[in-house]
Amino acid sequence: MTLTAPVVPGTTDSKENEKPSVFWLVLWCLLVLGVQPWSSRTASPQGTTGSTNSLMKGALLGAIFLIVLAATRPGFRTRISPSTNLYVVYVLFATATGFLLADPGGPLLRLARFMIGLVLMFLLWRPLIAVPERLIRAHLWAHAVLAATVVLSVAYAPGQAWRPLSSFGTGFRLQGVIIPMLPPRVGEVGAILLGLAIIALISRKLSFVPAGALIGVGLVLVALSRTRTAAAAVAFGLILALLLTRKTWAGRILTLGVPGLVGLVFLAVPSLHTWLLRGQGTEQISSLSGRTTSWQYVLDEQVSLQTAIIGHGLGNKRVLLRRGEGDIDVMAIDNSWLGLYWETGLLAVVIVGIAMIVAWVSVLRAPTPYVKACGALLLGYVSVASLNESGLSDLSSMTLHLLVAAAVCDSDRLRQRSRAAARQKPYEPLPLLLPNQPQAKPAKPPLR
Repeated sequence: MTLTAPVVPGTTDSKENEKPSVFWLVLWCLLVLGVQPWSSRTASPQGTTGSTNSLMKGALLGAIFLIVLAATRPGFRTRISPSTNLYVVYVLFATATGFLLADPGGPLLRLARFMIGLVLMFLLWRPLIAVPERLIRAHLWAHAVLAATVVLSVAYAPGQAWRPLSSFGTGFRLQGVIIPMLPPRVGEVGAILLGLAIIALISRKLSFVPAGALIGVGLVLVALSRTRTAAAAVAFGLILALLLTRKTWAGRILTLGVPGLVGLVFLAVPSLHTWLLRGQGTEQISSLSGRTTSWQYVLDEQVSLQTAIIGHGLGNKRVLLRRGEGDIDVMAIDNSWLGLYWETGLLAVVIVGIAMIVAWVSVLRAPTPYVKACGALLLGYVSVASLNESGLSDLSSMTLHLLVAAAVCDSDRLRQRSRAAARQKPYEPLPLLLPNQPQAKPAKPPLR
């Protein structure tokens, strides 16, 4: 006998219901908020120090976990995507290496947050992931809420909402104040909002007015944050999404031709060219705003075999550079793959790299064009942004994009498989027997 759990709000199996209930939509918005790198540096634009408020994010994530656990009934059906499974392996490996550190408290707390986030992906299968359009819609509106807080920050604290570019260029960049977010994070929120809204408009999942409003807000955030990484990453993601879903050669040629024309416009129009350069010289552009200096240090450092395999310890995202006599500079490793190597070693790079490859396989095998396009956008964004930003070693917004892309595409493939099985084996209802209905007696054999 098969037992089914009581219905939880937002977990109906109707294939036509692609909209998540308000309850689960709010919870997903809070989850997306909890993985944002809140930075105290936004309160002091000239400051060079500041740390992520891990305590508040941990408390928020713990509250979300308890609420989801309370709303989940025994006997629920679930599934976890292969990429999420691989990230569980990564967290267990990083936890084992964390005990080798002199002070493992901070890294283990981060890993506990990470594991809670992965368990949430396990618990949210039924209400959000089983119908992939629900999770995509929830992800879109979560970024719309974050974008709204950035826009309101300009009215709330205009003096703090604009961050000077200091020594890396001229001008100002938009940052979040109500929810502390540095300009690169504002650019990421705008880019994801822009990309998902464009795909929703093309796929007719959103009407023109709301989609146009979301696209406009996303463009404004990317432009005013002056984040070149986000702009390049979302452009790459959109090109991949359109290439994978266009069925004609004309559509594919148009997909490649439009970005080429946009690139020519950027080089020809002076104002757009100025935005692209941000007042930087040739040396700063070639060194990616100084990032290549820390990258070269990580690659050139002579380490032992043990350190190469398990890394220097989770949380070491900066390197100490010595230049001349007593000139010491601390620089961030703004590269997810080099950061993985530096923190948790080559084995972690292999695990996360396989998770990325498996996620791409899930995207390529997704049967629904809308789901495939959204998965390609998110994973294309992560593939480009991970080369210039850190995040894949932690429960960050970048990691969440990867997990969402893998989950929705894996769910879409399973949904098609179940529908195909249902068409091959139609349901045959059993005869209904009433409680007081007399049963026919077997006929007696004839006498001979």
